[in-house]
Amino acid sequence: MTNSAAVKTSKSKFWFGGLDGLRAFGALLIVVHHAGFSSGLTFRNDFFGQFFSRMDIGVSIFFVLSGFLLFRPFVLNQFEETSSDKIGHFWIRRICRIYPAYWLALLVLLGLGAIQLIGAGQVTMALSLTQIYDPTWGLFGISQAWSLATELSFYLLLPLFALFARRLTRNKSVDNQARFLILLCFGLSFFSYVFRFVLTKIAPDSGSWWASGADLWMPSYLDTFSIGMVLAVVSAWETKQPKVRRATEFFVRQPFLWWVIGAALFWLVSTQLNLPRGFGSEPWFLNLKTHMARQTLYWIIGACLLIPLVFKSSASNKILDFFSSRPMAYLGSISYGIYLWHQGFLTWAHSWLDWPELTGNFFSLLLISICGSVLVAGLSYRFFEEPLNAKLRHQLQH
Repeated sequence: MTNSAAVKTSKSKFWFGGLDGLRAFGALLIVVHHAGFSSGLTFRNDFFGQFFSRMDIGVSIFFVLSGFLLFRPFVLNQFEETSSDKIGHFWIRRICRIYPAYWLALLVLLGLGAIQLIGAGQVTMALSLTQIYDPTWGLFGISQAWSLATELSFYLLLPLFALFARRLTRNKSVDNQARFLILLCFGLSFFSYVFRFVLTKIAPDSGSWWASGADLWMPSYLDTFSIGMVLAVVSAWETKQPKVRRATEFFVRQPFLWWVIGAALFWLVSTQLNLPRGFGSEPWFLNLKTHMARQTLYWIIGACLLIPLVFKSSASNKILDFFSSRPMAYLGSISYGIYLWHQGFLTWAHSWLDWPELTGNFFSLLLISICGSVLVAGLSYRFFEEPLNAKLRHQLQH
């Protein structure tokens, strides 16, 4: 949800049409997800509720995109034997992309009463995006900002991982480098499963208070980030190896089929796993098998959505055309703001219109949340985020 500004600096080399549109799609899924909860429709309607409760998959889409977009430049530079950006510059760009817009939203929402923070501890952790490291405060403030804290940890890891991988594969052929990088990415995914399994052994019922919040930490989502990283390696590899290019063309001969598979898997995870819908649900560590099945299906669906946008074929690709359209591209460029602001507009709508939460008005709440957050996100992007990031890019280049 936060990567477009950094990647577009070298658009011809690193950018793919449709990815902003996919980011917009992920953000809108989250808005529908929260409007369903806020209106109570998720709990009252057995048919729609089972799907609305799983639209948190938008976060997994963001994580898959982050893994792909941010790792691919490192891989291309490795294959071309050119130097990557300085690690410090990478971190500065990511920090400046995340924090200013987040602080603006946090302070305005706090000042206007859409959110509450109690005491210096909550304020400090919310401002620093470290709230996920206290399980009692993980969803305080802008509740969905937990994913930003998780992404920040990934940003810290990624350039170090890329440097480590590059040194391990030095003087190897591109083919061997690519195979080794894919193996390392799957190693990250395996670590994620092991990490969550170990947490079940030291969960709160065993006396470890922090384990109940560790499912929001970056290691718990490395499987999701890493599938995007695998696709980044394959995408870079096909630019160097014609046989890889032919293989990817073969697999995307029918681009729409990937979205059909994704839709079928979304139906499966929504209807067949008997997952809870929200409030009062069973803690994840008490039902690890179901939790892991859900998250695995989420990142597979994310990959299915991404593949037809990244790997091209001569076949007509209506999906790419739609996600590359100007409205979707624009919504994608402001999707970070939509993500930050939409929950505040849901809260304000309940207050302004005297609609108690969980009592209905789903479509009205959804419309208010989308329109309000798109308007404010657009203003934030045009007059605050983009000028700030343009200035930063200029300073780093000089």
